[in-house]
Amino acid sequence: MDAVELSKTLRESARQNGLCNEWYNDWKDDTSADGLAEKMYKGLDFCLKHHWPSNDFIKEHFCLDFRREANVYVDDKHSVINPKQSLILGKSDITIRYNANGHGEIHVRDNSSVKLTAKTRSFVIVHLYENAYIFASQTESAKVVLVKHSKDVTVVTEGNVSVKEEYDYLK
Repeated sequence: MDAVELSKTLRESARQNGLCNEWYNDWKDDTSADGLAEKMYKGLDFCLKHHWPSNDFIKEHFCLDFRREANVYVDDKHSVINPKQSLILGKSDITIRYNANGHGEIHVRDNSSVKLTAKTRSFVIVHLYENAYIFASQTESAKVVLVKHSKDVTVVTEGNVSVKEEYDYLK
């Protein structure tokens, strides 16, 4: 499937899942893979609510190197430093480190596992869904906020990590 076909397929699939007129009409048929990733992060609530596109679709139509560049992990084992945004899906096992003035927002769902280390003056918010697991370690002046969106999430912390519950987020 070429880039135009991929963009059209995703646009129509999103519409079937309830994409509003504004987003549908603004979506150009020639949106590049980078543009699609950017669109996904901007509309992440929609993607999370509808679990769209599916993990299998992402793996089939976006190569591993591109997914890693976009910080979208599906059934992956990887390590990354200071990502500004990440989406971790399937049965991924991801190690994430933040340091210096690094900051980011991470969304973890399905049965994924994350080992997070934050130090110096870094700041990170992690949203956890379904059966996600996280071990979060905070040192120095770093700030870590974990937001549980499912009672089935497993959270293990070390240091001064804030844990919040927001179970109605995707309702």
